[in-house]
Amino acid sequence: MSNFESTVSTKNTLVKFYQDWCGHCKNMKPAYDQLSSEYSDDSNVVIADVNCGTEPELCEANEVTGYPTIKYWVKGSENSYNLGRDYSSLKDFVSSTLIIKCDINSSAQTCSDKALKYIAKMSMKSNEDVDNEVKRLEGMEGNSMKAELKNWLKERLGILKQLRGDKEL
Repeated sequence: MSNFESTVSTKNTLVKFYQDWCGHCKNMKPAYDQLSSEYSDDSNVVIADVNCGTEPELCEANEVTGYPTIKYWVKGSENSYNLGRDYSSLKDFVSSTLIIKCDINSSAQTCSDKALKYIAKMSMKSNEDVDNEVKRLEGMEGNSMKAELKNWLKERLGILKQLRGDKEL
């Protein structure tokens, strides 16, 4: 991973350090690959893996001594990941810790241009219109869709809930 340092210093990143011969790594691979695929189009977070068999210097520089080792970076700061290694646990962690959520109170710093336009549009709507849009989008959440669209749907719901005054982003 030739761009490792620039990636972890500029984007929230989850990295699995592994070896091809590691049984635990092989068992975890399907869940991690699913997670990586889901966030492949997300511009705010990177899900990566490093093969320590082919990149031993990078693993040594990151003090990897066992496999798999999972670390994450938030705003360039390195942390150890010690939670579940199944898909659901990994996804919950990425969603709650790594995804930069659009906060309407600091929208210029946390929201995309697309989100800013949506905030402006929905701010002009009545409370009833916002509630109806929340119901409509929540009804779509379980549908099959590309990761990029699913992420945008989640961002829209977060924006609408903030406009409604809900506490959680």
